[in-house]
Amino acid sequence: MDKYPEIEKIYKDIKDLNIQGATNVAIATFEGMKVYGDISTVDDKELFYKEFFEVADRLAHARANEPLATNGVKYVKYFFNKKFSVLPELATMKRELASLTDDFLDSIGQSKKDLIEKNWRFFSNYNKIFTHCHSSTAVSLIKSIKQNKGNFEVVCTETRPRLQGRITAKSLLEARIKTTLIADSSAESFVINRGSVPVEIVFIGADEMTQLGHAINKIGSWGIAMAAHYADKPFYVVTPFLKLDLESHHHNIEIEIRETKELWEDAPKGLHMYNPAFEVIDSGLITGYVTELGILKPGDVKKAAKENYPWLFTS
Repeated sequence: MDKYPEIEKIYKDIKDLNIQGATNVAIATFEGMKVYGDISTVDDKELFYKEFFEVADRLAHARANEPLATNGVKYVKYFFNKKFSVLPELATMKRELASLTDDFLDSIGQSKKDLIEKNWRFFSNYNKIFTHCHSSTAVSLIKSIKQNKGNFEVVCTETRPRLQGRITAKSLLEARIKTTLIADSSAESFVINRGSVPVEIVFIGADEMTQLGHAINKIGSWGIAMAAHYADKPFYVVTPFLKLDLESHHHNIEIEIRETKELWEDAPKGLHMYNPAFEVIDSGLITGYVTELGILKPGDVKKAAKENYPWLFTS
């Protein structure tokens, strides 16, 4: 795709983490798909269809652990092929593909709204909340739980090495929520109430979830889940269901390994470094998934997917 520098720039921005967050990666992926539709000079409809989805797949797989983008591509392909048994004229094809990308982006936004509306009241009795890294959906849920409470407080981690937890802290402070930012290395101590805030419940986001109920989230999440399990505190994963990756299983989950210069840019020569961005949180450590379908037990994930998003199961 070197002949499309605009698309290559989007790919590089995703790859180099200039674009972060599952929703933003999905938006960028669909932006690239639309850019291809606008600038392509291909006049053969079969070749256009082929190149369109090559662009889509390349962008959606620019980084590992981005099922929201890959599911979006699957959505567009599935519903386009369902509507057209043979390829329509090029103008019709471009219009329909662009419309389907918009539909999926709209569904992302709606799923987040439904997630908050359906579930925040279930957690209204909690006043001391812990969260890790940055999840815009988890933050939105926390803001809804807060309402007009005066004794409400959140603890969030700085999330080294890129410090995404500062985004969470700023967002919570802007919502006038009392917030404590802590070092990642003190997270487990806080969860078992050896910190300055008596934590009652843990919310994290997810970059990916599997049909067996495991979650993939920012490195450090497993230790926090273990601490919550040890302290008998609820541990919830807050995520739209469209982050489900049916290809991932516990034994074959690909974890994104980032550049070691994130850890130490001018490290001593000969030092070995390893920088995984994510890790697996085993289903047995998860109290439930907070989704647009309601609160689900990890063991119910696959059944709920088949009932509500059957197109996910198409090849």
